[in-house]
Amino acid sequence: MRFGTMAAVAAALALAACGEDTSQDAHGEPSRYDALSITYVCEGGAEVQAIYFNFEDGNALAALAYEGRLAPLRIMPSGSGAKYASLNEELGWRWHTSGNEATLSYMAPDHTAEEVPLLRECRNALLRD
Repeated sequence: MRFGTMAAVAAALALAACGEDTSQDAHGEPSRYDALSITYVCEGGAEVQAIYFNFEDGNALAALAYEGRLAPLRIMPSGSGAKYASLNEELGWRWHTSGNEATLSYMAPDHTAEEVPLLRECRNALLRD
C-alpha cells in the first residue's frame, strides 16, 4: 500500500476511532494533532508501518499496517513505553513500543487470554544498525 494512501486511510480510521470523544477546544474546534509515520523491520525481515497520532489534549491513537491489514489502535496504560490495542477485539493486536523498538502480539478477546508474541525485535527502519 502506498504511503500516501495508507496515511489518508489511517488518519480517517484513527479520527473515526475517537467517536464522540473527539477532542475539541473551548470554541468547539477539533483538537490539533501531530502525526508520525515509522516503518519498523522486525525479526525475519517482516515490516510493520505505524502512524502515531498525538493530540494536543494528551490523547493518542495509532494505525498499524501489517500483512495487508490496517488497524486503528487505542493507547492503553503501560508500565514503560507506549502500549496500544486494536479497536477490533477480534483482531486482538497489541503493539508495545519502547524507544525505537516495538513488539507486536496477539491477545484473544477472552478475559483469561495471555498475549502471544507475533513479531519481536521490531526496530525503526531509519535507525537500524
